[in-house]
Amino acid sequence: MKRLISYIAIVICSFLTASCEIDNYDGPDATIQGTIYDHRNQPLQVNQGAGIIRMKEMSWAKDENTFIGNQTLKMQQDGTYRHTKWFSGEYRMLPYSGAFFPYDDEKQDADDAGELVRISGTMTKDFSVTPYLTIEWVKKPTVTADNYIECSVRFTRNQKAGYEMPDLREADMLVSRTINPSGGRDGELHPTKVALTNDMEGREITFRTARALKYTGIDYWVRISMNCKAVSGKPETNYPGISGADNFTTIEKVHAP
Repeated sequence: MKRLISYIAIVICSFLTASCEIDNYDGPDATIQGTIYDHRNQPLQVNQGAGIIRMKEMSWAKDENTFIGNQTLKMQQDGTYRHTKWFSGEYRMLPYSGAFFPYDDEKQDADDAGELVRISGTMTKDFSVTPYLTIEWVKKPTVTADNYIECSVRFTRNQKAGYEMPDLREADMLVSRTINPSGGRDGELHPTKVALTNDMEGREITFRTARALKYTGIDYWVRISMNCKAVSGKPETNYPGISGADNFTTIEKVHAP
């Protein structure tokens, strides 16, 4: 029994000694940052935290045609991103599954899709994409005399060479007491979504909160979202991410007096 206890004690001590060894691998020491721009060279407005840049780590792959897993870069609402805890190395970067036409026309889901970049130190990598829609303010949000928030927009469909434009689906008015209208939107102010058709392009579309504002003397943040869908009977228009991605206006702040 004493020998058994001694043996167990030795095993435990050996385990503790091994577990206390210093990790000699270098930690993440690189920063990757940048902006996704639209076809007008304006920052692409996106949902907060949207994961639309796909990363494939190539440094430890056995050859140039394989990769080590997929990772995703999260975006800010204004189309910018900044991640400070990345391991230096080679990655393939690809804007993917957002409300824009496919970035890499031929490959998309292939192992070698995307741009091969070397990340070390602080690196800036920008992209330009063609969004399905450009949404512009006609009348920015204002508080009416009867204490509702009203605004209006118009949209333009964008066509990428070699692709057919998708159909329109619906529009949404997002209102929040925080700067993130999508994540913190006030459900009581949320109006019914507006069904969209292609022939509404270029027309002024007006939005109004579902009820009068409950709180006054504070700020509200407003933006409009619109999305698309594949063209019926044409599966080739069912692009990556088209069923769940929205195009947005800029975020506008309005004060309720």
